[in-house]
Amino acid sequence: MNKFSRFSVLSALALVASAAAVTVRHEGGTLTLPAPAKRVVALEYSFLDTLVALGVKPVGGALGNQGGDRGAPPYLAPFMQGVPATGSRAQPSLEAIAAARPDLILADAFVHKATLPQFGGLAPTAAFQSRRGSTDDLGAQTLLIGQLVGREAAAKRLLADQASLIGKARAFAKKGAPAFVTAVVTPQSLTVHTNQSFVGSFLEDLGRKNLVPVKGDQTQYELSLEGLVALNPQTLVLFTAPDETPITETWKKSPLWQKLPAVARGRVYVFNRDNWTRGRGPLALKLMVAEAIESRLLQDAAPAGRFRLP
Repeated sequence: MNKFSRFSVLSALALVASAAAVTVRHEGGTLTLPAPAKRVVALEYSFLDTLVALGVKPVGGALGNQGGDRGAPPYLAPFMQGVPATGSRAQPSLEAIAAARPDLILADAFVHKATLPQFGGLAPTAAFQSRRGSTDDLGAQTLLIGQLVGREAAAKRLLADQASLIGKARAFAKKGAPAFVTAVVTPQSLTVHTNQSFVGSFLEDLGRKNLVPVKGDQTQYELSLEGLVALNPQTLVLFTAPDETPITETWKKSPLWQKLPAVARGRVYVFNRDNWTRGRGPLALKLMVAEAIESRLLQDAAPAGRFRLP
């Protein structure tokens, strides 16, 4: 092989290597991988959901129940068989992450802000706003994660299918229906989700109006019963856990609760918060669209069956 031929081969190899490199912008800056990632550790359920939807099995994930976390949402759990737990979302284990030998770590920009440098010492890390993200944020992440794992075309198909599904669901939404208040309810608190939260913006995408705006920089915040009454909601959308007794069970004994317009109208809808507020990925969204229609929330009709307040 002459000098020119060797140069041509080296140039071609360099072009191939350059073409295989992946560069994305994320909450922590710009990340460049020499090639699409094959071993991914995901530290939030939305990232695990997205990887599964893209046909990528993670080598580790935030599946533990330390720090009060409830573990993987029920809809996602079957897909996580054989995936090693790398701690919980709130308490990731650096040792378990290192043992998974990742070439990419997906982290939450809000939850993991303080530990991002430590993750970066283990493997290239991309941080996204998942816990505090809107549906637009989560859609953008789907495409970026698709690029990082070499599944960009699949990610674009997911987003196109998602847009089509949401468009069809909007046909069920009653025009001029009253605005809703949506909240996660635990035994200790009620936390409203604004029009910039995931579920709050999702239901607006489906054609209903969210009554609760962002408060300062908070897309989610707690309210007392008196604070809820002040909003005067015509429709209430509550997310509870099936194995918990929500604080609303106590509030139901109060005259203030009984005077809520949503209660008087019979427009209080209840959904499983494990599936609705913790998954936040393409798989969760399909389930949510189906239940939003089945519950009759979009139609502003009395809640169906299992979606009624006990």
